[in-house]
Amino acid sequence: MNKGHLTLKIFLLIVLNDFVDTIAQLLMKKGLIQTGIDSINLSNIIQFTVKSVHSPFLWLGIFIFVLNFFVWIVVLYKVDLSIAMPVGSFCYIFVPICAMIFFRENISLIRWAGIICIVLGIHFVAQSKKPAQGELRANG
Repeated sequence: MNKGHLTLKIFLLIVLNDFVDTIAQLLMKKGLIQTGIDSINLSNIIQFTVKSVHSPFLWLGIFIFVLNFFVWIVVLYKVDLSIAMPVGSFCYIFVPICAMIFFRENISLIRWAGIICIVLGIHFVAQSKKPAQGELRANG
């Protein structure tokens, strides 16, 4: 495999990374909701911090983020960052869908339009190829 090219294996690893990232986000959100604090300000920041620190959901989300970090390191080693980051935007799709399902969040039509634009962008980036050295010199 040439370093920098997106293969099916790396693509699936990126999607897995985004899916696991979504799970971590959901767990942390659940942990923060369970604090029972609706807004954070200077008068309740200590109370919020203490309740958050005692949330197993928050800690599980953080633990999953740490594990997911190592998956992301493998992805970055195998593929160009300019490909990995845009393709790694699946969490922009996964998070709103899961937020609707698990937290009953309302996703507006304009937000869905934005998500569709992201999906199209992911497709275009995934289809792009690295220019050959000769093409770089001719264009530069």
